[in-house]
Amino acid sequence: MTIKQDKFFPDGNGLAELKGKILFNKPLENLSWLKVGGPAECLYIPYNLEDLSHFLSYLSPKININVFGRLSNVLIRDGGLSGVTILMPPNFLPINILKGGQISAGAGILDKDLSYQAMCAELGGLEFLSSIPGSIGGAVAMNAGCYGKEIKDIILEGKFIDRKGKISILTKKEIGFLYRGTKLSEGKILIEAIFQGKPSKKEKIRSLIEKINSDRETSQPKGYATGGSTFKNPTEKKAWELIKEAGLQGKKIGGAEVSKKHCNFLINNGEATAKDFEDLGNTIIEEVFSCSGITLEWEIRIVGQHLDR
Repeated sequence: MTIKQDKFFPDGNGLAELKGKILFNKPLENLSWLKVGGPAECLYIPYNLEDLSHFLSYLSPKININVFGRLSNVLIRDGGLSGVTILMPPNFLPINILKGGQISAGAGILDKDLSYQAMCAELGGLEFLSSIPGSIGGAVAMNAGCYGKEIKDIILEGKFIDRKGKISILTKKEIGFLYRGTKLSEGKILIEAIFQGKPSKKEKIRSLIEKINSDRETSQPKGYATGGSTFKNPTEKKAWELIKEAGLQGKKIGGAEVSKKHCNFLINNGEATAKDFEDLGNTIIEEVFSCSGITLEWEIRIVGQHLDR
């Protein structure tokens, strides 16, 4: 065992049994939707639930863990991520149609795929997921939503695993959904969630999905790397309106730019760094406050270390 492996796995004898991938100093830039960010000190992609449980049992308790799905609403700083980064793959746990209009999905399932499978089962209410980038794990963690609906409106319960491999099931109330977040304690990793659909005709569901996606195509930037909505909407006014009123449409710092099409989207013109995005976002916060007295909050999750220069 190498010195690097020994840091993460003091007793590494069982690692040979793992079916998932373990990669050290793995670049994350091309995996991130923003196309920026440094490497993961240790990247792990679990094969299945048993594999994840096995991995956690061998991981040193001193090592911090970050869990992601598609890295869609995340800004990874240029210095990368220390500790272990777990990426939940789409095939980690499948989608299952249950009794009573319920549908379960593993944490790595893409939001749009769950919406599609619900449509095929003639279950409505999940149409909004078709326009949310990323996977179920991230959607639950941030209580993702759009077009007047949020995860909290459709979820029944979540199944979680902790660092000791203990599995627990939490109800919607126990998860404690907030606006773009939850009250979940650190250390709980979502592995699966169960949602409640409503019986509906397939063509009606398809029509609504097509309308949602048409609206998205019309209102959001295309052809650029972006992380989705950058800031949470304050109670007083939508974030994009405040940014526009502050005259920040098209503002650039380095290779990061405020989209002219939708002010709450930051885009990568091909040359951006994570620092460019973070600096631009913080500048927006300052200038919006100066104009309106309202403080915007990041919706995009910022993680990792700054690059030592």
